Amino acid sequence: MIKIAITGNIGTGKTTVSQIIKLLGYNVFESDEAVKRIFEKKDIIQKIKKLFGTLKTELFDDTGNIDRSELGNLVFSNKEKLEKLEKIVHPEIWKMQKKFVFDNSENRVVFFDIPLLFEKGLQKKYDYIFYTYVSYKIQKKRVLERKNMTEEKFRNIIKNQINYKNIDKSMISLKLNTQKDKNRISEEIKSFLINLLAKKILR
Repeated sequence: MIKIAITGNIGTGKTTVSQIIKLLGYNVFESDEAVKRIFEKKDIIQKIKKLFGTLKTELFDDTGNIDRSELGNLVFSNKEKLEKLEKIVHPEIWKMQKKFVFDNSENRVVFFDIPLLFEKGLQKKYDYIFYTYVSYKIQKKRVLERKNMTEEKFRNIIKNQINYKNIDKSMISLKLNTQKDKNRISEEIKSFLINLLAKKILR
């Protein structure tokens, strides 16, 4: 099985690339969707209540469920709190990834949308890496169009994400500018995969 990671900073088009890849017939592990499901689990809600509940009661709605927007406001402005939350969430994500790999064991190529790939030192866990990017102006515009997003929250999120200049470029297999037409992005991905699979067959 060939494992390919899709990464890039917030608002650079990881979701768009994942959608294109799924249209090409490949399966994608989507971290954001996994996190949504994790935050719906009763045991996780209880752990977060124990960790943050006394600090900020508005983290939870009237039914006791987590308000992800408020939780984001809290942790992205405080690195220590973010790290504590990650210790709860990340083990759950790894479990879901393992299940995804098992469920797709017969597939030659699978993809993983991993927002914090380089930040968490996970790049060596994958065979190839697709890196998404856009201009800062487009990135900021996209992010601020999201529900409950503010400029302050955007700046706090960016602070926790790695600058492309600090990434080992040899680790990136394919750079994808998502300002391009989706058909062009699709062709770039198809071309990469055709060449990749041809090499594997010849070997």
